[in-house]
Amino acid sequence: MKAALIIFCLGFFASLQAQNLLDSAAINNLNLNAYNYFLYKPDSSIALANLAVIAAEKGKFKYLAARSYFVLSKANWTKANYLLSIHYGYKALKVYENTQYILAWGKCLITLARTFIDLKNLEQANVYIHKAHQLALQNQNEELLADVYREQSMLLQEKKLFDSALIVSKKGISLYQKKQDTLDISILYGRIARIYLLQKKYAESHFYNKKALLMDSLSNNWRALGISYGVEGELLYGLNKKDSTLYFLKKSTAVDKRIRNLTNMIRTHQLMSRVYEDQGDMLTSLNELRLVNQFKDSLYDREKNGQIQEMLAHYELSDKESAIKKLQLENVLEQQKVSNQKFMTIFFGIAFLLVATLSIQFWHARQQQVKSNQLKSKLFSVIGHDLRGPVNSLQSLLGLLTKEFISPEEFKEVLIKLKSNLNASQNTLENLLNWSLSQMRNLRTVKTVFKVENAIREVVLLLEETALRKKISIEFKNEKSIEVKADVNQVNLILRNIINNAIKFSQPNTSILIGLQTHNKYCTITISDTGIGMTSEEISMVLNSNEYFTKPGTENEKGTGLGFQLCKDFIKLNKGKLNIESEVGKGTRVSISLPIS
Repeated sequence: MKAALIIFCLGFFASLQAQNLLDSAAINNLNLNAYNYFLYKPDSSIALANLAVIAAEKGKFKYLAARSYFVLSKANWTKANYLLSIHYGYKALKVYENTQYILAWGKCLITLARTFIDLKNLEQANVYIHKAHQLALQNQNEELLADVYREQSMLLQEKKLFDSALIVSKKGISLYQKKQDTLDISILYGRIARIYLLQKKYAESHFYNKKALLMDSLSNNWRALGISYGVEGELLYGLNKKDSTLYFLKKSTAVDKRIRNLTNMIRTHQLMSRVYEDQGDMLTSLNELRLVNQFKDSLYDREKNGQIQEMLAHYELSDKESAIKKLQLENVLEQQKVSNQKFMTIFFGIAFLLVATLSIQFWHARQQQVKSNQLKSKLFSVIGHDLRGPVNSLQSLLGLLTKEFISPEEFKEVLIKLKSNLNASQNTLENLLNWSLSQMRNLRTVKTVFKVENAIREVVLLLEETALRKKISIEFKNEKSIEVKADVNQVNLILRNIINNAIKFSQPNTSILIGLQTHNKYCTITISDTGIGMTSEEISMVLNSNEYFTKPGTENEKGTGLGFQLCKDFIKLNKGKLNIESEVGKGTRVSISLPIS
C-alpha cells in the first residue's frame, strides 16, 4: 500500500509540476513526506526529495530547495552513500548559513558531523558539532541543543570517552522528553546500550537495548532497529549464547540490507564470522569475512573519499575567501571615509581662521586616524600573504591530484605537511575576523553563566592534534566544577590563543599544564609550559603596549601578534585579569582570572 501511495504521489506531483501548478505549500508537503521516509525507506525519500528539488528550483523557492537538499543528505547518509550525503549537506548549509533559520542551519552542521563520524574523520566532525553547539547556546534553542548532545555522544563514544558519552546522552534524552520525541529518545537509548556493551556492563546494556528495540519498532526507525538487533546479538555473544547471537544478528542484517546500512552490516557480519569460527564452521565463517571486505570496499572507496576531501576544502576555502573580501571592502570604505573627513577638516580650517588652533588639533586627530588605517592596511597585507600561501598550495595540490599528475599516496604525504600550515592559517583568520569587528566597534560581549572546565576541555580537544604533532602533551586535571559569568565565545578564543602560544613556544617531548582555582570571587586559569620563555621587556611590551609583538616558535612557527591583543581586549570586556610570569629558557605561566557567577 505504501509503495503504491508513493508511486501515486510521484505521478501526481510530476503532473502538477509539468503544468507549473506546484506552489510552495505543495513543495513543502513533498519535502515533509520525503523526510518522514528517510530512516526506513531512503530510496522513496530520495525520489520524493528530488522531485521537490526540481519544483523548488524551477519556482525559485530558495529555502524549500535547501530543505530538499537537507533531506537528500539525510537519506543518502541512511544508505551510507557518504559522498552524496556530504554534497547535499554542503548545498543546504550554504543556503541556511548566517540566516535567521537557526534550527535548519544547526541541523545541517549536525548532519555533516554525523557523516564525518561514520567516515572516522573525528576532527572534522568535532568542528561542526562545536559550531552547532555554539549556535544552540547563543540562540537558546533547546531542540538544536538536544541534537547536538545526540551526535556529541556518538563522537565521544568513538573517542572511547564512555563516561562523558553517557552524561551527554542522558542530557539529550532529558531535552527530547520535554517535546515527547520518542524517535530520538530511542536512538539515545540505543546509544547508551552500545556504550554499556563496550564497557562489558551487560545487564545495563540489555536494560536500555530492550527499551530501544521496542521504541524503534513503534517509530519505524529501521536504521536504529537494525543497530539494536545487532547490539542484542553482541550482548548474547558476550554471555556465550551463540545460537541466540546468530538469531539477532540475522535479524539485524535483514533490516540493514533493506536500507543498505553498511556500517552496521560490517559489524554484524564480522561477529557472525567469529561465531561460525567458534562453532567450527570455517567455510561459512570465511564467507562472512568476504562479505565484510565487500562492504568495506564499498564504504571506504578511496576515490569517493578523495572527492569528499576536495568538497570539504572547496567549502572552507570559499567561505574564508568571501570573509576576506568582505573585510577588504570594509577597509576600503573606511579609508574613503577618512579621506572625506580629512578634506572637510582642511576646508573648515581655512574657512574659520579664528579657530585655527582647534582646526589644527582636529586635523591632527584625523591624521592619526589615517595612520591607524595605514597600519590596518599593512596588517591586512601581511596576513593576506600568510593566508594565501597555504591556500594556494592546497589549491595547486588539489589540481595536480584531479589531473592525476600525482598519486593519492603522494598527495597524502604532502597534505600532512601542509595541514599544520592550514591550521595556523585558520587560527590567523579567526583572530583577524574578531580583530576587525573590535576595530569597527561591532563586537558584542554576551555574558552567560557556564562551566569553565567544559570550555577548557573543548579547546584542549581542538588543539590536541597540533600538540601531538610536536609530541607535546596537554594535562588538565580538575575535580571541581566552577561556573563563571562571561562571553563563552570570547573565553574560548582567549584559551585557544594562550594554549596555542604555549604549544608554539614549547620544545618537543614536553608538557603543558592547565590549572584551575578560585580566590576572592575570581576563577583563575593557569597555563604553564617549559618553553623558551620571555624577557621582562617582552612581558612589559605584551601587557602594557598596543604593539603587535610576535616572534617565531621552536619550529619556526610564525604569528601576527593579533591573538594576544585580542586576548587582552576580551579579558578586559569580561571584567577579568591577566598576568604573565616567565623566565628565559625555563618557560612561561599565563594566568587568566574571570568573575565567578
